[in-house]
Amino acid sequence: MVLAALALGALAGAALARPAKTLAPDPHGLSGVWMNENTLDERLKREGRHRLDPGEPDGPGRAQPSLTPQYRAILQRMKAGAPSEGAASCRWVGLPGIMTYPYPFEVLATPGRLTFIFEADSQVRRIWLDRSRHLDADDLDPSYYGDSIGHWEGRTLVVDTVGLNAQTTVAGAPHSEQAHVVERFQLRQDGKLEDRMTITDPQAFTQPFVQTILYGRRPGWRIREYSCNENNRDTPDATGRRSGGVVQPSGGQ
Repeated sequence: MVLAALALGALAGAALARPAKTLAPDPHGLSGVWMNENTLDERLKREGRHRLDPGEPDGPGRAQPSLTPQYRAILQRMKAGAPSEGAASCRWVGLPGIMTYPYPFEVLATPGRLTFIFEADSQVRRIWLDRSRHLDADDLDPSYYGDSIGHWEGRTLVVDTVGLNAQTTVAGAPHSEQAHVVERFQLRQDGKLEDRMTITDPQAFTQPFVQTILYGRRPGWRIREYSCNENNRDTPDATGRRSGGVVQPSGGQ
C-alpha cells in the first residue's frame, strides 16, 4: 500500500511538472492587434513625416453611398443642423464606421466565435461562427453592431450582419434599419488584413456601397482603456445646450 501510494504521488508530481497544453493557435491567422492603415496618421508615418505640407490636401474625398430621394433629404437636414456624431457626442460609432476608425482593435479567436475588441470607447463586436442563421425577428433588436454570423470560404472569412439600428452613418450618410453588411476578410500575402465591405439598404441606397479597408499587424501594441466621457468638451446638457467646457461630474460645481 505504501509503495502504491508513493507511486501515485510520483505520477501526480510528474503530471504537475509537465507544462499545461496550450490552445491551438488560430488556424486562419486573424488573432492579434490590428491597425487601420488607411488613416492620415498612418500614411504620414509610412512617409516618415509628422504633418502635412502647407496647402496639401489630407487625402482623396470620401465616397458616399448613392441615396434615394428620401434619404438625400435626410442627409441635407443633417448637414443643415450640423448634428454631432461619433466621438463629439460620445455616441457609439457602430458598424460599419468602427471598421474605418483610426484606433487599433484586437481579434480574439475562441470556439464558435471571433471577438473584436476596439480601443475606441472600449467597444466590442462579436462574430458568431457556430450558427448559419440570424436571430429570429423577436430576438433581433436593432443595435449598433447588429447580429453578425460568419463562415470560412477557404482562408476568407465571410461575415453577414443585419439588425443594425439607424443611429449610425455609412461614410457620413444616413441609412435605415434595413441596412445589410457583408464583409470578406482576407489575410493577404503581404501580411495585411483586407476587409472588403458591401453595404446594401433597399430603403436608403439606390445601389450597393462598397469600401475596402486595410489593416496592419501591431504585435507590440496593446489595447488601452479609452472612455469618450473623460474630458469631452462638446457634450450637451439635459436641455441640449453645449457649454464648450469640460463636463462636470454629477453634483459638481
